[in-house]
Amino acid sequence: MFDSLKKHFQQVLPFTKEELNAVDKYFTERIFAKKAMLLEAPDPCNYLFFIAKGCVRHFHTKDDGNEKTCDISLENQWTTSFMSFNSGSASNLSLQALEETIVYRISKEDLFSLYAEHHNFETFARLMTEQILQRATDTAMYLAADKPEERFEHLLHSRPELFQRVPQKYIANLLGISPESFSRLLKRMHSKKS
Repeated sequence: MFDSLKKHFQQVLPFTKEELNAVDKYFTERIFAKKAMLLEAPDPCNYLFFIAKGCVRHFHTKDDGNEKTCDISLENQWTTSFMSFNSGSASNLSLQALEETIVYRISKEDLFSLYAEHHNFETFARLMTEQILQRATDTAMYLAADKPEERFEHLLHSRPELFQRVPQKYIANLLGISPESFSRLLKRMHSKKS
């Protein structure tokens, strides 16, 4: 069990067999059906999730009740509500499976135990945090682009798999455009290719 997670660890750093065996001790597997909630705001986030299979939408609900998609994570990515996970406070972020999703999760308490027993995991966490911050910065930069077409093109080129797996309404929401505008941009892109 946890083969994809162990492989993920080894792709970043060399881990001993003993270190990798600790994964079995501290992580648990959960399967979420399509549209199921991994986390629903304002519940506190008690877990850090590794997506072994599936697709997870990160969103928050505005005061007017409308949802705003902040990010979408796929296989071999980590997700959580970082502020809530770190502080134990209520989460302002919800996490929803967009397809059947298998995650390997670890609680904060178990994560700290894992760090204490095997320092290599702490180094791994620092490297992953750097990657996550870089991805968040990149996302903020392309979402700040003036033209919706620029945001669309950037996402299409940087994460084309989203267009195959994620409902268009969520991609449009992520890009800050209406589903109708998204549809027009998609048609325009297809006509450019022809």
